[in-house]
Amino acid sequence: MYNLKLNKKTRIFKKVNGGALYYAIFIAFLISVLSGLLLLYTYIHNSYINRQILQEQAFSSVRSGINLVLMNPELVGYESEDEIELFGNDYDKVKLRKEHWGVYDLIFAESNRQNYKASKIALAGDHLGKKDDVALYLTDQKKYLSISGNTILKGTCYLPKLGIKRAYIEGQGYQNRELVFGKVLNSESKLPDLNSEKIKYLESLVTKTLSKQDSVVELKRVPNKLLYNSFFNKSLVLYSDQMTNLSGVRLEGNIILKFDQEIIIPENCYLKDIIVIAPSVNITDGFKGNIQVLATERINVGNSCQLKYPSFLGVLKSKEDKRFVMNIGAGSTIAGGVMLYSPTANTSNPLKMKLENSSKIYGTVYCDAYIEHKGNIYGSLYCNGFTLKTAASLYENHLLNAKIDYSKLPKDFIGVNLIGNPVNAKIIKWLE
Repeated sequence: MYNLKLNKKTRIFKKVNGGALYYAIFIAFLISVLSGLLLLYTYIHNSYINRQILQEQAFSSVRSGINLVLMNPELVGYESEDEIELFGNDYDKVKLRKEHWGVYDLIFAESNRQNYKASKIALAGDHLGKKDDVALYLTDQKKYLSISGNTILKGTCYLPKLGIKRAYIEGQGYQNRELVFGKVLNSESKLPDLNSEKIKYLESLVTKTLSKQDSVVELKRVPNKLLYNSFFNKSLVLYSDQMTNLSGVRLEGNIILKFDQEIIIPENCYLKDIIVIAPSVNITDGFKGNIQVLATERINVGNSCQLKYPSFLGVLKSKEDKRFVMNIGAGSTIAGGVMLYSPTANTSNPLKMKLENSSKIYGTVYCDAYIEHKGNIYGSLYCNGFTLKTAASLYENHLLNAKIDYSKLPKDFIGVNLIGNPVNAKIIKWLE
């Protein structure tokens, strides 16, 4: 009896509900799952951050490489690829390449960080707003420059030694207080030399014979929908020996149009970032686009056209011609630059360019010829002389109601440096 009572008094175990064990196991499992998810999230987040850092470092190397080429244009030659260590480290290597794209430059950069790759393409030009503010360079042909009406010359002007004077034309005398709003310096008997490397490239581009190595497609096979070619691809050359009108054509990107005959660019076609090459090009009234046009005979721009920035018109002509080789219609705007160049230019039978009333050109106009200027040039004009035809007479080296104003060129304008080598190369825009 005693032992039995003792055992009852000393018993310390109690009954526990069996369901509580399941709750405990579930809670332990839940805690372990949450802990695992937290560890997994931390790992994924850290991996994402590391990937982002590596990718950003790759893009930073790309941007640094492009900026390095802009500051040192001779660092990378055209049509060649160089690999450069940016900061003396293997992992900071960047591949750089430079190519011509018409009068502008393409700069390619590629960088790799572990398994991450970054690449960019920049369209580059020259920051004209930081150059000398040359408004006019008129070669010295031993003649006065005569101005009348509301003519404005604003910026540094290189003029013949005989100088500049007021004139009375078509019942209009000179209306402004100063003859030149800026410095006046003496010009030479010939224009400053063009960038020889760029001119050589442009001449080869307009005279090049297509080969099997070129990505050539007959233009008549191009569909009516938009055709786009990335600048990361090889240039697509669209060629036609029959088509004379681009009506309805829609093209964008790394595309060169080449023709053996005169081509018409009408208002209803869409062209962006492309190059057009033909003997003669006729841009009809009202066209809007972003193009570079290179011709060997003539370019005619109709009225109220908008060649958006960065565009360019260039005639590289080797034969004499009594007609106007380049004509910019009334109310048309060209943002980029214009060039009329002849390696055989002479003053006895000069080539001629014409800017109609209210036409506007932003950038550099290089006219290795005579120009009939009735419009507005916001930038620089280089020419051999002026002509002016009125109902009453034909004048030489006269300006009537013409404007050449360097101060109206936007301060951040990045255009074409036709004179010499680039002095302040900058990015115009990023391409894809």
